[in-house]
Amino acid sequence: MSDALRVGILFNAVTDFVQEGDVDYISYVDVLEQAQAVENALQKLGFHHQTFVLEDDIESIIHALKLYGPDVIINLCEAALGESHLEMNVPCLLELLRIPYTGSAPLTLGICQNKGLTKEILRTIGVPTPKYQLVGSFDEWKGHVPYPLIVKPLKEDASLGITRDSYVRNDEELNRQVRYVVGLYGQPALVEEYVDGRELNVSILGYENPQALPISEITFDFDDDEPRIVSYPAKWIKESEEYKKTRPICPAKLEPSTEEKVRTVALMAYKALYCRDYARVDIRLRDNVPYVLEINPNPDISPDAGFARSLKTAGIPYEEFVRKIITFALDRKQGQRFA
Repeated sequence: MSDALRVGILFNAVTDFVQEGDVDYISYVDVLEQAQAVENALQKLGFHHQTFVLEDDIESIIHALKLYGPDVIINLCEAALGESHLEMNVPCLLELLRIPYTGSAPLTLGICQNKGLTKEILRTIGVPTPKYQLVGSFDEWKGHVPYPLIVKPLKEDASLGITRDSYVRNDEELNRQVRYVVGLYGQPALVEEYVDGRELNVSILGYENPQALPISEITFDFDDDEPRIVSYPAKWIKESEEYKKTRPICPAKLEPSTEEKVRTVALMAYKALYCRDYARVDIRLRDNVPYVLEINPNPDISPDAGFARSLKTAGIPYEEFVRKIITFALDRKQGQRFA
């Protein structure tokens, strides 16, 4: 790989996500931390690089990209035009411009953002996932999944819309939370079986031959009557009680046979959704069965995030990770496989 390589770092502008007075924006600040970490890695690697911020003016970003002429783009966009559901359109734009980019393709990003569709694909190939139903109102609830339940927005990521109130124990609480999700986020609610077990994150690195990195576990220092869930505050709001009582451990302490089972299920999910380069699979382990909760293509790679933690445990320097994903993208260009 030539040191003369021209690398672009593309990330979305930090935008307050505001709906009806509710603010969910903190996770987007991490995009800036990711961009800085990647830029530091490129400096160590000696590559020419330039940052590009995707804002509201699409024509300007197209002009800037054409002017610089990057050989490859490191795509860190988690949204576009202030909307997370438009994330998949960023690699679409890069493909039309014939610029190789890191991370998953548009189809994967779109499918994985739809939690219901993702779960149907997993069920089809025999990957365990919690039982669920999609509802637009409480009247649609069929009651075939027993309480307690978790209620989530169907098409959000980064734990948006998930709080302690997402854990519901009866019809009254379910009705309340479905109304909240549908009203605030303007989309169906995913009502899911609550799997009471160990919370595991499996980071995966690779394109044609992906490998699972050391597994992380999220531990909860909660009271017995509190639900063990990774809520939005637990994930992003460092001042919150939930954040302070939610701690990651890497590597997770698992029996070798259990660890192999978790890795196998995570890789099955990664391949089934055509993830590439890097992703994170969130799993609940109950009675030695790994249930896939979500698949996160292009996950947070800021230095204090779970993916970077697994890289460190695996002994992979951050700049080497950046070099690897650039190589994956350039290999696809050589084979003329942008998607």
